[in-house]
Amino acid sequence: MDLQNHYDVLEDALQTLNIDPETARCEGKGQWLIQRGDVELYIDIWQPQEHNQWEYFNEDDVIPIFQVVAPVCSIPDNAADLTRFMEELLYVNHHMFYGSFTVNRQEKMAAIGYKRLVEGCNRVEMIEPIEALGYYAENLGNFFAKKYGVKKFEKIE
Repeated sequence: MDLQNHYDVLEDALQTLNIDPETARCEGKGQWLIQRGDVELYIDIWQPQEHNQWEYFNEDDVIPIFQVVAPVCSIPDNAADLTRFMEELLYVNHHMFYGSFTVNRQEKMAAIGYKRLVEGCNRVEMIEPIEALGYYAENLGNFFAKKYGVKKFEKIE
């Protein structure tokens, strides 16, 4: 499937946010990296190569996806703090719009992610999760750094 039309919609959304799409583009087609304050947001429009067990839809063709990911902070090393931290992530997940926390224990990282089928996604539907995840990552990174002494992830200079 040709994804260029979806790339164009995303780049229009970035321009609406006063972000230069050309500067935000990564090496890989369908990948962008943007900054919101001290936070980096990774944006992808991609088509999986095959179906997986987690898809809620049943289609013959693999469906293209739009996603935004914002690394937030490291996770606590102490087991007791880690348990409290994970419980708090679940609580926060319930209250967030346009995203939820995920944890990569191998990389010791908590991130907020948003994913949807790209088909029918318009400029506004791309702007809202970008803005929301940037806001959450900035504020929750500060909150968790203070509360748990974890390292907040910030943009690389």
